[in-house]
Amino acid sequence: MPIRLQLATPLLERDWLERAYLNWLQELAVSSRARPPSTERLAREQISDWLQDRTVDLFVLRRDEEHAGFACVERVLGGGAHLREFYVVPSLRRLRVGSHAAALLFDRYAGQWQLEVLQSDRTALRFWSNVVQRYALDRRREERSDGHIRYVFPSRSAK
Repeated sequence: MPIRLQLATPLLERDWLERAYLNWLQELAVSSRARPPSTERLAREQISDWLQDRTVDLFVLRRDEEHAGFACVERVLGGGAHLREFYVVPSLRRLRVGSHAAALLFDRYAGQWQLEVLQSDRTALRFWSNVVQRYALDRRREERSDGHIRYVFPSRSAK
């Protein structure tokens, strides 16, 4: 079950990314008890923005050749990265697809990493706490602010 990251190609991946992002938004609304988005236009516009943003790398996560999820990484000036969005399709969760893909992302960008998790999303909090702990060991810190937990840690490829 090799997991790989593939930079999103607008012509080949746009439709799948829009559907996956809409699914992610709906899941997020349920976990945060918010009102789910009612339009596909929001997903279409967000994916388009990410594909055009030169500070963002949008990845399709693949397990073998199947779509496994997506990740949106913002490159930080001076090195490092901020994981803006991360999604694994429900049928592939709890199979280590997400944790493997996250480690590949963290190793890809040297410098400090940041990612934020809603405190109310217990499932995501448990997942990211475990992933960051295994990846960064004691070189991480947690910051709490505005209903989020922010993890800050160095990439293993940091110089």
